[in-house]
Amino acid sequence: MREILEMIETPYVDCQTLLAHLSDYRNPRDWIARMVKKGELLRLKNGFFLIASRYRRGKSDYPYEQIANLLYGPSYISLEWALSFYRFIPERVSVVTSVTTGSNKEFSTPIGNFTYQHLTNFRYSIGIDHKKIEGQIGGFLIATPEKALADWVFLTCENMTNRELLQDLLEGKRIEKENLQSLNKKLMKEISQQYKSEIVRTLYTVIKEL
Repeated sequence: MREILEMIETPYVDCQTLLAHLSDYRNPRDWIARMVKKGELLRLKNGFFLIASRYRRGKSDYPYEQIANLLYGPSYISLEWALSFYRFIPERVSVVTSVTTGSNKEFSTPIGNFTYQHLTNFRYSIGIDHKKIEGQIGGFLIATPEKALADWVFLTCENMTNRELLQDLLEGKRIEKENLQSLNKKLMKEISQQYKSEIVRTLYTVIKEL
């Protein structure tokens, strides 16, 4: 069974791929259940697993961003996790946060919690990058810093003046002023126009005036 797991290139695997590798076995689903029971596979959700041996050897960190994209979709990494990824906020984020066009969702897994918040299609579609991490196979979708901040403000702030929002960004969300100044103002404007949201327009004004 270990040889079969070694044949799989990615550190995660779905049930259909496992069944294909186990096609010569009698009762292949029983073999999958045994691998889960022995801790060789970590079940992230029904039919989707992480191969434990890849991490027990200390080869790499968990591919949280890729897993988040695959656990529930369509989705992309955003909000606190994305801003921590870009080092815009000082705290280490414990929940992998994403945005989706589907319903709000939360997964509690052996490697941590993953949350998904809903955005309508026209807000979802702008400001998404595809990135790769060195040493990991494959990539993942993640919001640009501008989009991650717009998502966060849109979902957590409401009816704030320019001054109140700036104070919340600097003191409440603990984002350094230099990071806010580094944002792409042209993209921030495009995002604000696409969102058709008063608070995101306020965010653009605040960023523009820094």
